[in-house]
Amino acid sequence: MRSPFQRETQHSSERGTLRRAEADENSVAESGPFRLGRVLFGAVLAFMAMDNLRNLEARIQYAESKNAPIPSLSVPATSGGLLFGGLGVALWRVPAASAAAVAGFFAGATPVMHDFWTVDDPELRQQEFFHFAKNSALLGAALVFVKLGLSEDPRE
Repeated sequence: MRSPFQRETQHSSERGTLRRAEADENSVAESGPFRLGRVLFGAVLAFMAMDNLRNLEARIQYAESKNAPIPSLSVPATSGGLLFGGLGVALWRVPAASAAAVAGFFAGATPVMHDFWTVDDPELRQQEFFHFAKNSALLGAALVFVKLGLSEDPRE
């Protein structure tokens, strides 16, 4: 079964070249909404990563307050991975690896940084829950991009 991301090609015996089939124009990758969605998704994540890197000391201190492992290394490393992933998704370069970097960031950072179940103050608990839920949704979107990135035909 062909993925909507894979391109159909037809061989033209008269010219000896490959040309795209009509189905390619209707593929997910060629659609405007997909392009806009991935650019918005990736650009916002890249901006978040740049903000983390610009405010590194504050982010490290916050991670220390949350008992994150080795914050002086983990914060810059995960922020760098998020920057790579965000730009890769936005530009659709090495899409599966880029989206996997984003998914890795959210899978690792979300339960550590937004552990609402440990917060006693009801307002802070609710705030952490919303951040946890938002990041969980972003993780879900990243996993969709991983799948779509793996579905691309690597020969093109």
